Order: sequence, then C-alpha cells, then structure tokens
Amino acid sequence: MELFRMKQEPTSCGFNGPDALQSWPLCLTRTIPLPHDGKGPETPSTRSCSGSEGEELLDEEATPKVQEELQKHNANFKMLYDMQQQLIATLQEQLRVQEIDLDSMKQVNAWQEKELASLKSQLQRPFDGEKRHLPEPDEAEATEKAKSLEKLKSELAKKSAEWTLYREQADAHAMEAMATSVQAGWKAACALPHESTVSLRTSVVPADKTEFSFVEWLFTRSLVKHRHARDPSLWCPTARVKVLEVQKIENRTFLKRYAQRREELLEERAGQSCEPLQDIKTLIGKSLQNRRSIEEVCHCPDSGVNLNEVLLFHGSPSAKINGILTSGFDPRYAGLGTGAMFGQGSYFAHNASKCFRYAGDDDVERKNGGLCQTVLVVRALLGNPHYQRLMCPERRMPPANSDSVVALTKAEGGCVDHREYVLYDKASILPLYLIEFEHLPDCRCQMCSPQD
Repeated sequence: MELFRMKQEPTSCGFNGPDALQSWPLCLTRTIPLPHDGKGPETPSTRSCSGSEGEELLDEEATPKVQEELQKHNANFKMLYDMQQQLIATLQEQLRVQEIDLDSMKQVNAWQEKELASLKSQLQRPFDGEKRHLPEPDEAEATEKAKSLEKLKSELAKKSAEWTLYREQADAHAMEAMATSVQAGWKAACALPHESTVSLRTSVVPADKTEFSFVEWLFTRSLVKHRHARDPSLWCPTARVKVLEVQKIENRTFLKRYAQRREELLEERAGQSCEPLQDIKTLIGKSLQNRRSIEEVCHCPDSGVNLNEVLLFHGSPSAKINGILTSGFDPRYAGLGTGAMFGQGSYFAHNASKCFRYAGDDDVERKNGGLCQTVLVVRALLGNPHYQRLMCPERRMPPANSDSVVALTKAEGGCVDHREYVLYDKASILPLYLIEFEHLPDCRCQMCSPQD
C-alpha cells in the first residue's frame, strides 16, 4: 500500500508508504459436531473463537478430538503472532544499526568542519603577521607565497567538496532511517494484537521508539491552517508544536468489540471491498488544494478486502478522555458543550490541529511558556461512508447502506473548512494512542493567537 506523503506546511508529503501488512486473524468460526443421542439427525454446532472473558470455547460434551483440534489452531495463532513480533523486532534492530551509522557520519562531518576552519585560519595568519612585523617581501618570496596560497585554496576547495558530499550522504541516511522508523511504527500501530496478549482493563503505557516516531510524524504532518477565532475572515499560521509523550492504549473489551464489528462488516460486504475514500479538496483563503485521500488520511493495511480502516484524531477535555479510556467512546453523549452539526455521533479528523479547540480549557496548561494539550489517535472503521454536505444535527445513525458519515469541506460543496468523520457505533472505534504536545513560544495558531 502506498503511504501518505510527509509535509511540513499544509503541502502534501512525498514519502511513499510501506507495503500492506496483513492484520492478525481476528476471529474464526468453526463448525463443531455435537454428540448424537440417536433421536434425530445429527446437527453441527457453530461456535465463534472470540467470546467474553471466561466463556468456554467448547461445552462439556465436546469430544477430546475437537478440543485437540482447537488447541492446535490456537497454537498456530500464537505462533503467527510471535512471527509478527519477530518481524517488528528485526525492523527495530535495522533502525538501531542505521542510527549508529548516522552518528558516525555526524562525527566525520564535525571533523571536516574542524579541518576547514583550520585551513581558513592558516590562510589568514601568515599575511597578517608579515604586514605588521616583516619588511616588504621581494619578488621571489611573493611568488613562493602566491604558490602556497594557491595550494591552500586548492586544498580548501577539495575539503569543501568532500564536506558537502558527506553532508548530503548524512542527510540521505537520516531520511532513510526516518522512513524505516516510520514504516516499522506504522506496521506496529496497525497490527491488531491477539486477545490473549491484551489486559482486560485499560492499560496506558509509553509507546516504544518506533511507534513514537511514527505517531509524531503522523501528528506533525497533519497540521494545517485554521480560521482566527476573533475574525473568521483571517487565517492563523500553521501550529508550531513539539510532541512530549506518546502513550499506547490497550483494552481487551475494546479490541474484541472492534474485531466483532469488523467481522460483521466483512460478512455484510460478502468479501467485497468498500469504495476508497474520495479525494480531498480544501480552500484556505484563496488557495485551493486537491489531494488524494491516501496521501492525507493514514490507512490501515487490509487483508485483501478494503473496509476503509483509517487512523484519525480526536480532541476532548481531560475528564472525557478519562471516561473514554475507561468505557470507550459513547456517541450518546456527543455534542455536549460543543454542538453536533452532523448528529449524535463521535467526531474525528485526519488533521490533528482541528482537534485543538475541542481539548477544552481544563485540559490546557502552560509548560515553558507554551500551551500543553492532549489528543487521541484512534483506529476507525469507516466502511462505506456517506458524504454529507449540509448540517444534520438530528441524525442518530448513518443513512441506509452506509456505515459512517464524512462531512465535506466548503471546497467540496460542504459546510466545514476541513473534513470531519462521524461514527455512530462505538464498536467501530478502537483507541490506540494518547499524544501530549506543547505549543512552542512562537506558535500563532488558533489557540495561541490573541482572542480579543
């Protein structure tokens, strides 16, 4: 799969994404023959491998042969999961080796800069001293010094060319290392773990280095310009922020609920892929931008059937985030305090900066002179989206034959500046990461600009 492009300003990124990663098998449905009592035709029983905690996969009457078969399948699942973890570990080791090479390049560059400074100093010292303390040199001495000067200039040009080459190689090596890190982090972020490896209650732990690099890249590349809160006719500059911490969220209930909804959607689609998301048009001031959705929205790898599973951002006050971490998203409480333009659902964006204003005043504090906020990264199962142009605050579910709502931008005939994504079923949302970030002192985004 082609990955979205990297960007610093609201321009599209030229970075090509990694190949698709096959997700972990989420659920298997098996047909289990039950013991026959001789009073009727034999009836097979169909059971699912994924159930609530403590649920028995086989009833007490199941034969040892069936139990042995299921144990073998379970062992195969765990073996595949271990292989997946080994792949991630291999990518991490490759990144570590590349980082060591990058450090060596930096040391070589530092030595080259020192040599260049020394040569420049040699060019200046002899003549300055002679002008002050020595008599006027004769013609032979002048010729000798001219030759020496030319030699030094030639050596300086050579060293300068070598330094430029080393710098270009170091930059290319750094870009390659970052691409490897982002690719490994993307695969780790999108890999659905096996239920047996996830704790029953919500676990929030620091993300590893590869996942941090990926989430930081995904977050910063998505920042765009927004309207000034005081004067909507003005546009604020793109936010300047620094990611302080990325925490990974795991919860067995959230995972099982999402996996079950994913299986249901696969059955409803009868193995047919959903239509890809439409290309995105945005109008910022007088600048019209048209980008492919795959370049703007981070897609999760699929197993041959596209269900439009994407990574999106969500902003809420700290009290609501704590509730989400405990119980998951609940569309019934949508719009409390912020409004619900597109009905009673959970709202998301592929631009992280769109979430800043929803973080709430109680979730904002100052660190080193800048605002500090928190946003969520979720995995969203959009399925077959309905593209909404007008506001519909009375909506409680997506229209018929659709699984979600995508609010179109004004450039696309809609009513918002940047796209919004609305889900009305909490099972279609899987929280993945918490991002804590700080606005830099020179940030002039919609949150940092004067409000009066």
